Amino acid sequence: MRNIHRHVDEDELEQYSLGGISPEDTAVLEEHLLTCEPCRDQLASTDEYVLAMQAAALHERQVAASRHRAWRLPVWFPAVAAVACGVLLTVGIARWISASPARPVSVTLLAMRGAGPGSTAPKGRDLLLYPDVTGLTEAASYHVEIVSDSGRQVRQSNVAKGAGVKFAALAAGTYFVRVSLPSGQLLREYGLEIR
Repeated sequence: MRNIHRHVDEDELEQYSLGGISPEDTAVLEEHLLTCEPCRDQLASTDEYVLAMQAAALHERQVAASRHRAWRLPVWFPAVAAVACGVLLTVGIARWISASPARPVSVTLLAMRGAGPGSTAPKGRDLLLYPDVTGLTEAASYHVEIVSDSGRQVRQSNVAKGAGVKFAALAAGTYFVRVSLPSGQLLREYGLEIR
């Protein structure tokens, strides 16, 4: 590029704009640009193009870097995740245990003389009643009914001799458990206090 009167081609202008030509060629090109308006206009377009490409490349590098940073987990993340999993597991097990039905409360019903309250059990829990049938008429099974203190029947079932009978939970109050023969003959009555 020794001739200062020759127009500069696009590749040379691009190399000049990028700073990629020798100092001797730079001096000749700049001397030509002083006298040639079309080459100055072409250099201005080339500079705009080079700047646009550099800005686009910078933008792409920033986007790629932010994507890389966005998916990079901090060093402490595994420890926090392990603690969170442990807490969630503990809460889940506690909820499962509290949601699972409680075992029925075993209550032995004893025949008592007098006005004593009889047996007691907590409210809201299923009952497994074991009536004392000692001294009663021998039978393979007995009819058991629970009545409120006003005499209204609230539960009933049959039970084999020596076995327990399960009843759904009762509200707080005073109840009576009646044991009868299957024929309906009343054999014994027990007091039951639900608290």
